[in-house]
Order: sequence, then C-alpha cells, then structure tokens
Amino acid sequence: MIRKNVLGWALLLSLCVILAACSNNDESSDNESETDETRETETSTKEEAEDASEEADDTVEEAQVPEEDEVVHVTVEQSLEDVMNELIVHFEENNEGIKIDVQYGHTTSLTEDLIEGNDQVMDIYFSSDDDGYDSLVDAGILNQLATKYLLINELVLVTDADNDDISTYNDIFSNDDTSLAIVDPEESLSGTYAEELIQGEEDKNLNPESIQALENTDSVVEEITQGDSDAGFLLRTDVSDNEDLKIISRAPRSILSPLVYGLGLSHSVEDGSAARAFYDFLQSEEALEIYTNYGYIV
Repeated sequence: MIRKNVLGWALLLSLCVILAACSNNDESSDNESETDETRETETSTKEEAEDASEEADDTVEEAQVPEEDEVVHVTVEQSLEDVMNELIVHFEENNEGIKIDVQYGHTTSLTEDLIEGNDQVMDIYFSSDDDGYDSLVDAGILNQLATKYLLINELVLVTDADNDDISTYNDIFSNDDTSLAIVDPEESLSGTYAEELIQGEEDKNLNPESIQALENTDSVVEEITQGDSDAGFLLRTDVSDNEDLKIISRAPRSILSPLVYGLGLSHSVEDGSAARAFYDFLQSEEALEIYTNYGYIV
C-alpha cells in the first residue's frame, strides 16, 4: 500500500517536471520570435530613416543650387534704347528663364569694339550702318545669312510747337540769325546724320556759329522748347510723341537717305537657343507693332 503511494507520487512529480520544461521551451521560443520581429522592425525603421535623410539632403541640395537663367547678349544702337527696353520687358515676361543683357552705344563705336575684340559676348547686333554690317560679316563676326534690314527712321527738322516763323525746310536758310541745335555727332546717330546734312547744304551759307552740338536728344528738345534755338534736327522717333515740338520737314532725300536699321546674328548662335528665340521675336508681328508705336517705319 505504501509502495503504491510512493510510485504514484513519483509519477505525479515526473509529470510536473515534464510540463514545466515544455512551458519553458514554449516561452523561450516565443521570446526568440519576438526578438527576431523586433530586430526586423528596427532594421526596417533604420533603413527608412536613412532613405528619408538622403531624400532630405537631395531636396536641400536642389534648393541651394537654383537653375540659372540663360543670358542673351545684345549690342544695340543708342537711338533704339526706348523701344528696345520695352521689347526686352515684353520678351522676358513671356519667356521665363531667359534674361536679356543689352549694351547701348553709337554705331561707329559698337562696330569698332566688335572688330577689335572689345565686345566678345555679342549674340545679336541691332544697328544702322551698311558699312558696319559689311565689316562685321567680313570679319566673320556676323552670320551673313541671318543679317537683314528691319526698320526705317529719318532725320527731321523740328521747331517749338508755337513757332510760326519757320514753316518750311528752306526757312532755316533765309535768315542768318536762325539758330539750330543738334546732338553731338560723336555721341548720337542723329547728330552724325545732322552733320552730314549740314555739310551737304554748305552752299546755302548756313552760319556755323548758329549751330549748337549738345550732349543728347533731351538737351536739344529743351533748347528748342525754351526758345534758346529756333529749330533743330532730330530723328523722327525722338519726337514722334512730343507735343511740345512740331515736325516741319524730313531731310531732303537728295542729300540724306533714310536710316535703315539692320538685325544681325553672331556665327556662334545655334538654332533652338535662347538667343535665336529673341532674334526671332524681334522680327515678330508683336515686335513690329511696338516699333510702329515708337514712330519707326516697318
């Protein structure tokens, strides 16, 4: 009887040991599974964090290095400044990413600078001088096939709007006391042409002392409107919208031909470039309308 009880207790104790061992094994397995999952989660999170960091670095780098605008370099006769400034504003507003860099000057000096290599970044040339264009083509600076005449301007005789003493071109030669104002020929295309006209009329005995060569167009306008000079020679486009002046006559064609502005393109300009786009725009219907508003003949 005692032996049976001992065996029973022994069997019960063994069963408890076995169950305990199984329970420990299950918990160990669960712990190992949870550890593996934790490691996988941590690895995934780390990789995602690294990817996010790289993307952030790329974004910062892109923000720190913005894309630069394409720059078109244009060399332009000084007398075209007003209309060209408006054309540039219009073009840039409609062509994001393109900027126009313009250099203004007297035709003679602009041509000399290009031939002597002082202006080496010119893409487009817009001026008035047949000899100058021929020289630039011969020097290999301008593309002859892309050089064309575009606008016409002319020299005119003007007086103050209230001046009734001068009503015809010949009136300036009928009185030795008549005073004239022109722009300095060294500074302006209108002055160069005015000087040529005066030299062509030298047989009419115009008094040289009665002619003043002033710094710029504004100075000539002021000289005439204030009554310090009886009349003056300016470009038609200089006075087309000035109500204080009136045009008496254009310069005689027998002495002075109209001014013809030509448009030229550098040999280095390629099709599809920003420079080519602006060159084409300067000949567009839109641009031609703007030239007309400034008094040019197109």
